[in-house]
Parts: sequence; C-alpha cells; structure tokens
Amino acid sequence: MDFKWLDDFMSLRELGNFGAAAKARHVTQSAFSRRIQALELWVGTPLFDRTSYPITLTEHGEKFVPYVENLLEQIKVTKEDFAQVSLKTDNTVRIVSLHSFAVNLLPNLFRQGSGQFKTLNLAINPSVQGIDNHFQALLDGSSDILFAYNTQGMRPSFLIEDKVEKLLVSQEEIIPVISPRLLEQHASGEDYPYLAYSEHTFLHNVVAPLVDKSRCPLNQVFETTLTESLIKMAVNGYGVAWAPRHAIDAELSAGLLVRAFPEMTELLITLDIVCYRAKEANRQSVSQFWRGLSQVVDL
Repeated sequence: MDFKWLDDFMSLRELGNFGAAAKARHVTQSAFSRRIQALELWVGTPLFDRTSYPITLTEHGEKFVPYVENLLEQIKVTKEDFAQVSLKTDNTVRIVSLHSFAVNLLPNLFRQGSGQFKTLNLAINPSVQGIDNHFQALLDGSSDILFAYNTQGMRPSFLIEDKVEKLLVSQEEIIPVISPRLLEQHASGEDYPYLAYSEHTFLHNVVAPLVDKSRCPLNQVFETTLTESLIKMAVNGYGVAWAPRHAIDAELSAGLLVRAFPEMTELLITLDIVCYRAKEANRQSVSQFWRGLSQVVDL
C-alpha cells in the first residue's frame, strides 16, 4: 500500500467530490480515482458510496477512519523526527531519475560540475514509476530533485505545474542501432530481430510509434525494462534496438554498434531532458545543487 492513499482517503471523505479532492491532492481526477480504487482493493471492500452526492463513506469506510487517522499521525511524527535529525544540517540531495540517466547522464554532469557539487552527498534513486507520485514527493519534501524527459506523460499536471521549477539539462536523440556483425549477416528480405522495451516503460511509449511507422520488417525477439540490457543484447548481435545516445556513445565510438536504417530519418526522435525541484524548496544543499547544475548546463 502507498501511504499517500491514506491522505487521498481523508481528502475525499472531507470534500465528498472526486474532482475537488483530486485538485486538493495536486493530481488529475483519473489518477486520484485509480488511487482510491487501489486503496479499496487493498482493504478488500468499498469505502465510499459513489451513488450519493456528495460522496459519503460506506459502513466499512466509517470503521476505517480511526485506523487512517492513527496511521497518518504516526507517519507524521516519524517523518518530522527523522527530518530534524537528518536534513537540518545534512548536505544530502535526494535525486530521482530514470535508470539510464543514473548510469550514464548524471555521472557526466556531476563530473563537469565537480567543483559545485564537491561538498554534497548526492543520493540517486534510479526509478521513475508513477510520475505523479514523484512530483508529489518533491512537493512534500520526500525527494529534492527529479530528472525526466520533457514529454507527455512525464510532465507535472496543470494542478501543480506552478509549484515546481524546471531547468533544461540537454537534448537527447533516441536512435536505432545494430551490431556490424548482425548487419553483415542479415539476408535481404528477412525480418530484422527487434529488441523492445516492455510495455509499461516510458521509452516503450516513445519508441513504439517509430516502430509502427517503420518501413523495415521487424520481428520482436526480446523485451526488457532496462535500456542497458537492450544495449548489451544489441552489442552481442541479437537484434535492432532503440537507445538514448547518452547511453551508447562508448559503443558507437568503439564500433560495437552502428546506426540502423540511416536513410530513414523518421526513425529518430529528439527529446528534452529536464530537471525539476519544488519552488518552495529551501534546504541549502538543494539550492547549491540547483545553482551548480545551472552553471553546468550553461557551459
């Protein structure tokens, strides 16, 4: 269970309207509704009577209230206690990013800004799952920085976009690549083996439309959630893969991979990589990181 569902529960109980409660929780109504449904699934029974207006609690929902109040109070006290201990004088900056950013992009940025970042403890969480949750974490102080692509599905909702600050970090090409050995062995007229991103990943949503409009025959033989896994498979000659350029610079330079279908420019896509923080963030370490990153990307 996600503890944010408990705050969602209390907000809907108080406001009696999905739209108003979603706005109060800084998420879209559809995302809020899914979270309430997930909580009811976890509890094992409906908590709200959706046939009434305003929406009211069911009998089981009424019984659930004191448990929620107790849990939220314990969470608040625990969080405040540890925040006082660990963050008041801490130099830690808590960063959330895609896994491929954590492996390739961020180390290069930190190297370029080594002078600005040298007194900071940079804690990386390479997992962007449920982007609404990550933006909420910025607002409630559970994380400090979020790196993401500036595309539909990874932007803050209109409800919170004025509460976060954005910095353009770089532009990124997503390109199809293949090993020279596989390219030489490929017989004319045969399908190319295709290495795909799993459906629930962000890059699947980016690459799938490119694959769909491709004029070349592709036969999917592998899928994974990790860019690094696709790159290893491509290097070893298992198929064609789409990969961010920052993740394959070394392989391209060493000749382990080459551009696939170079004549088909429609198979490329360029995305902006951006960084977010909460506008009300006031920890010194976060401000230092933001200033340092701003200098690095302006170089």
